[in-house]
Formats: sequence, C-alpha cells, structure tokens
Amino acid sequence: MNSVDYDIIEEIVPKTAKPTSVTQPHPIRTALYNIIFSDDHAKLTTLLFDIGLISIICLNVVAIMLESMPSFIAVYEQELFYFEIFSIIVFTVEYIGRAWCIVDDPSFRYAKAVKGRLRYLITPMAIIDLLAVAPFYLSFLFAIDLRFLRVLRLIRIFKLARYSSAMSILLSVIRQETRAFAAALFVLALLLIVSASMIHFFEQEAQPGKFESIPHAMWWALITLTTVGYGDIVPVTPGGKVFGAFISVIGIGMVALPAGILASGFSEKLHARRRDYEALVRQALENGEFTRNEIRALQEKQLSSGLSDEDAREILRRLIAAQHNAPTQCPNCGHVLHREVHVGN
Repeated sequence: MNSVDYDIIEEIVPKTAKPTSVTQPHPIRTALYNIIFSDDHAKLTTLLFDIGLISIICLNVVAIMLESMPSFIAVYEQELFYFEIFSIIVFTVEYIGRAWCIVDDPSFRYAKAVKGRLRYLITPMAIIDLLAVAPFYLSFLFAIDLRFLRVLRLIRIFKLARYSSAMSILLSVIRQETRAFAAALFVLALLLIVSASMIHFFEQEAQPGKFESIPHAMWWALITLTTVGYGDIVPVTPGGKVFGAFISVIGIGMVALPAGILASGFSEKLHARRRDYEALVRQALENGEFTRNEIRALQEKQLSSGLSDEDAREILRRLIAAQHNAPTQCPNCGHVLHREVHVGN
C-alpha cells in the first residue's frame, strides 16, 4: 500500500527546511538496515528489495507444489535444484543481514551487539526466517524424508507475513488473546472427553467396532463438536442420536467462541492502531510544528498500522483543523495556548 500524500501538512505553510541528517557510526550497516527493515517504498532500493524477496518467496511456493508432480519433476528436476540453491543463498544472506544490522533499530530494543541480536533471533519472524533455510542444511546431517522436507520448506510462505499488515495484526491478536484461546480450548477438551464418554456408553453394544472405547469415540466427538460431520461414524441407538443432536448444537457455539474472540480482538487492534496514529499526530502538533522526521514517522506508522490513505488523510485534516480552530489565547489571562502549525526541521 502506498503511503498517503502528506501535502496536507505542506499546505499549511511553505517548506522551510530540509530533512535533518544524522551521522551514523556504521554507515554501511545503517544503510543496509534502511533497505531491509524500512517500510518506505518511496525509496527505490527498499522497493526493489521487497519486490525481489516477495517474488522469490512466491516462486518457491510454486516450485514446491510442482515438485509433488512426478511428470514435472522428471523433466525439470535439475532446474528446480538450481533454483533451490539460489533461494537458499538469498534467504541465508537475508537472515544474516537482518541479524547483523538489527542493532541499528531506532527503538534501541536490540542495541547491544550480542544480547540485542540474540533477542532478535528469538522473535517470531526471525524464527520463520531460520526455518526457511534450516531444512536444506539439516538434510546434509540427517536423512530426512523428501515429503517431510517439502512440508518444512513450505514454511517459507510465512515470510510473506512481514509484508502484510493484516497478517501482522492477526499474529498480534493471537498473542494478545492467548489466555482467551487457551480457555476456549480447555472447555473444548472437557466437552470432547464428556462427549466421547457418553457416546461410548450409548453405542458400545450396538457398534462395538466403532465405539469400543472412549479413545475410539473421540474421533466422532471431535468431528461432531467442530460441526464437520464426516458421517463415517454415526450413532444408531435412540439415546445416541438424541445425545448426538445435543452435541451438534453445542458444537455450533464452540466454533463461534474462538471466532468471536478473534474477530473482537482484530477489530480492537485496528482501532488501537488508529488511536496510536492519532496520538502521534497530536504529539507532533503539541509544539505547533511538524518536523521532517515526524512526517516520516507518520508515514511509517500508517504503513505499519494498515491504515488506508483515506483514513490517514481524514485523521490529519481533522486534527490539524482542530488545532487551527482552537483559541490561541486564554480569554481570562491572555496566555498563549498554542502556536501556529508549520513545518520545521
């Protein structure tokens, strides 16, 4: 998504200063960080890096699927092998590059050379980056089934989550609602055991081959509670049918429970990110001045928050208009309440 045109800020006053520059102690590492981790696609290097990496990831997914076709692999096995080697080199260099330049993160979360990098390496996206290349190197040390290896290589598709604000929000919601999901799974586990036990009681004599034990009955209980209903195992006794109908109704609620938690958390996260963006705008307006660094921060915040251009523009217009319409002096004491908004350093 392209960031919103922030000319609305420039319309208030003419440009009065150029962006500030900060001398970095490691210019090469800092330049690499600005290419790899930046969300500013106005920079050609960042745009080309992201497009290239996304293309390689997508081609890898296609290649992995084509490898499951014997007729295709018989003709293009060598080409697929060379492409795999090329992909491994790219992903390995990317992984090392991210770990090397992460110390330049402006939040200073990973500032320490060793501890900072180790802290980054245990983040979810860094683990996904590692898993994307690990199967290739492990195949030299251990005998791995090719089918299992293909499944592990499919983990590369999750690297696309870095470029999707929606996926980022989803993962954030899952982490935030972990306790709620755990509670829902606990209730589901209890219902699963009770359902399997009861259907075993009703059906064990009529269908000893299908409901001969509670563990055997758990398959029916799970399929019924999740409302899938394969139909390969069904109750035949009157008591089993009545109980099965009851469990099916309960299952509808159990499916809706985690879905509701996810939908509610997703909506709340979107509103929270919108509030964070508004707070950043208000913070920039406090001293009546938009610096170039603040404008860039707003652009990056919009991208990371998944705000559309229309939403970002509406927020900017509303808050800037409110700043202009507010009184400049206290009617009682005459003290200045705020300064005019303009663009500065």
